[in-house]
Amino acid sequence: ALDSASPAGIPMRHYVFPDLVPQIQALDPVAGDALDWMAQRFGPYPFERFGVVTADVRRLSLETQTMVLLSDQMLIDRVVVHEISHMWFGNWVSLDSWADLWRNEGFATYIAALYLSGDDPALLAAELAKIREDAAKNPSGAPLNQLPPDKLFGTDAYNGGALLVHELRLEIGDEAFFNGLRTYFARYGGGTASHEEFQAVMEEAAGRALDGVFVGWLK
Repeated sequence: ALDSASPAGIPMRHYVFPDLVPQIQALDPVAGDALDWMAQRFGPYPFERFGVVTADVRRLSLETQTMVLLSDQMLIDRVVVHEISHMWFGNWVSLDSWADLWRNEGFATYIAALYLSGDDPALLAAELAKIREDAAKNPSGAPLNQLPPDKLFGTDAYNGGALLVHELRLEIGDEAFFNGLRTYFARYGGGTASHEEFQAVMEEAAGRALDGVFVGWLK
């Protein structure tokens, strides 16, 4: 095991194949910085530690509570940041319905883009252009909360969901957006939340109804 901590002190422990130790050592500072970055925006990291477990499975990328299982091909910044965001979006607050998978995967995709852009509008624009390009590949054509089973983990939930999240952020502004997310995790952390509950929290933060944001994506 490799033990470390984020700059703010969040404990990390990685379980790694010996030949992958250098890759994990290179990723560890990214993971620590991303953990602290998200804790500032979403509320305190909700678990006792974070870590990566390497697995001998082709192209595996799977988060579990506190630990992320990754194959050697997936030991890259974007994947690790995406999976770290699931500690909040999915593990600390779970969905009450698979129909709302976009809320987990859309946020994870968007948060990774936001983090990796480093608050640079040009870099975020490039990230969003790639997300839009990916969203146009083999879309289901269904509302994000009515995806057919064979499309559930496809481009709609990840990239379409990320575009919905971006639209929400633009509509209400950063202060309301992040205040709403902190309230969401404080209120529903350790349990589940429905779409209606999520929307109500964001409307509370924005001080107005947000049907106009969601209606174009959901039915």
